[in-house]
Amino acid sequence: MAEGDIRSNAAEGLHAQAFALWDELAAFNAASSDDALLHLLATLCELAGADNAYWLGAVRMANAMPGDLLNGWRPRAVRYLHHHDREMQAFADGVKLLESDTGGDLHMFEQVRHAGTFRTTLLHRIAAPEFFESHFYDVIYRRRGITDAAFVVVPLNADCESYYCLQRSDADKPLFSQNDIDQAAFALRGLAWFQRQLMLSHGLQISSAALTDGERRVLNELLTDKTEKAIADSLGLSKTTVHSYVRSVYGKFAVRSRAGLAALWLGQGG
Repeated sequence: MAEGDIRSNAAEGLHAQAFALWDELAAFNAASSDDALLHLLATLCELAGADNAYWLGAVRMANAMPGDLLNGWRPRAVRYLHHHDREMQAFADGVKLLESDTGGDLHMFEQVRHAGTFRTTLLHRIAAPEFFESHFYDVIYRRRGITDAAFVVVPLNADCESYYCLQRSDADKPLFSQNDIDQAAFALRGLAWFQRQLMLSHGLQISSAALTDGERRVLNELLTDKTEKAIADSLGLSKTTVHSYVRSVYGKFAVRSRAGLAALWLGQGG
């Protein structure tokens, strides 16, 4: 088979897999955003040959201090495909380092310089050599056995972006190639609607503040036809607690009812 035919067949296979992914994500209901995200992360790992992946929701804070190297951008939510307590601890440690005066993620500093554009980056290409000797790299990558990382960043608006990070933890595997990350990027290019719903589900796009874990659990139930009593029974909470969460969710999204929430998910508000 000619080399051109091989490339053509590979492209057709990639397109078919991406199209299938889009259909599969559309089949998830609005209350299943977490399950849909895990399915997306698993597929991205398959496309790029990654061992693990995470999604990170980042927002630009309105009260950024002068001289802030991140220009107000801060991570506000994260979800790993293969979840371990150490991953969440590393995320928390990373946030502290980002906001410290003594160091941070040189790679992230470079990322935010291009905020607002759909972009792909390979860690070993974008980070300066000194980054791989830094305390941040040691905490976030080396100690966890991560040998390489690649990113696709999807902007939703001027103040909100989705980061998808793909990771390899096998020292025998090569570093990510541009082709690896391009395959993941192709799949994400057609998912603007999903990015919006994902951000909404975490309260990161148009709500007044990010949702707490309790609020997210109740929000997911509100996106079904369950009554507040049924939600309380499902979550093992009292009706009073559920009602308090409901009012808090409505307040953060500046709506008065489930109909208002539904309008946001349908792209008719905000």
